[in-house]
Amino acid sequence: MVELLGRERVFAVEDPSYAKIEQVYRAKGVAVEPLPLGRDGIRSAALKNTRATVLHITPFRSYPTGVTASASKRGEYLRWAQEGDRYIVEDDFESEFSLLRKPEETVFSRSERGNVLYLNTFTRTVSPSLRVGYMVLPERLTALFEERVGFYSCPVPAFEQYLLADLIANGDFERHINRVRRQKRREAGK
Repeated sequence: MVELLGRERVFAVEDPSYAKIEQVYRAKGVAVEPLPLGRDGIRSAALKNTRATVLHITPFRSYPTGVTASASKRGEYLRWAQEGDRYIVEDDFESEFSLLRKPEETVFSRSERGNVLYLNTFTRTVSPSLRVGYMVLPERLTALFEERVGFYSCPVPAFEQYLLADLIANGDFERHINRVRRQKRREAGK
């Protein structure tokens, strides 16, 4: 994120949050501002008063607290990001397996400004041994991504990439997610 969005920015993280998020930002030499979590996400006063221009959130289930940002809190994050040159990094871990009938709507899917970057992995959805993460960028950032970080090589073997692409394209991945969701709902109802 730092290479893409710039080192001059202040990066805000949830407090508490998964420790490695803050460690990675600090290792990149950028200013990090921890923002305290409340019952439904980052406390409004802290968000309003931050000097950050990048907000790294885990809205579905923040670790270690387990806090899930409410729909109104997600809207607050988006309104925050509408001011100036601000970005949200949405780290979406495990939302696919929500026990709700309708899956949680991502902040990325609600963004109309093209300033939310979406991160996820296949670790929970396919297998813990499949160490594949991915990022979905707003279209307006793709050229900048290619310019600033496109030279990195991908460590994921081509076979695994093709296999995942096929699972997604033919609908098997979505059917798998729905099967697991139904199973988890049944188990929770017992």
